[in-house]
Amino acid sequence: MQCNRLAGGLMKIAEASEQLAILNEKLAVQKVAVTEKTAACDTLLKEISSGTKRATEKKKLAEAKGKEIAEQSKIIEVEKVCE
Repeated sequence: MQCNRLAGGLMKIAEASEQLAILNEKLAVQKVAVTEKTAACDTLLKEISSGTKRATEKKKLAEAKGKEIAEQSKIIEVEKVCE
């Protein structure tokens, strides 16, 4: 009777070992996928950051040009009045 329980326990340990091996294989595949996707996300984040930086710089330039144009318009208006 005790031998049967021990044999049953050994069978369950063997089954658990097989399942663990299968799960470890799946984990290894998923780790590779996660690593690749993390790298892709990092690349995308860098591209987004770079694009945002360029957009901010262009916005600053546009604002500066807008101020410059507004000042030139005031000068032109004063010159028209003086003529």
